[in-house]
Amino acid sequence: MPKLIINSYEDIEKQLLEYARADAFISKKEAELNAKIQNLKEKFDDETKEARATKNLIENEIYSFCVQNKADFIKQRTMQLIYGKIGFRINPPKVNLLNRKYNIKTAIELIKKIFGEKYIRTKEEIDKEAILSDYAQEVIDDSKLAGVGLRVDKDETFFIEPDWEKLQNEKISLSA
Repeated sequence: MPKLIINSYEDIEKQLLEYARADAFISKKEAELNAKIQNLKEKFDDETKEARATKNLIENEIYSFCVQNKADFIKQRTMQLIYGKIGFRINPPKVNLLNRKYNIKTAIELIKKIFGEKYIRTKEEIDKEAILSDYAQEVIDDSKLAGVGLRVDKDETFFIEPDWEKLQNEKISLSA
């Protein structure tokens, strides 16, 4: 690819047209790729539909049998068979709400009443929104922020947006 030299806005106009052509080509190829991917997914789903149904049926039947015979898994949680293992795993314990009557807010209030702060975690974090608001209103400045080890960064992002409507209206060929 030759090196581009842009010395004027006229040069930019020419390059914007090339940019739009390249972007349109990429979008077209991406749409074709997405269509192929979708077709492959549909083909996969069709080809494996019966196997997935069989697998789910067998898994459910084995699970039902093992639940009915759970006593066989008391000493050993896993049973080694000729073609594989079956069993029950104990997952790590987790704390959940008892039922729909409770939500996190009511659970926190009840914990505070009964246990105090013992089971309540408080998370300290910087209120960045408040800092940005005060910074915009000049309540706080760069030197005050630097004093506490902070700064406000303002990024600038360059962009290129072809005028697709105009390019389409002028019937400019965008295919490569």
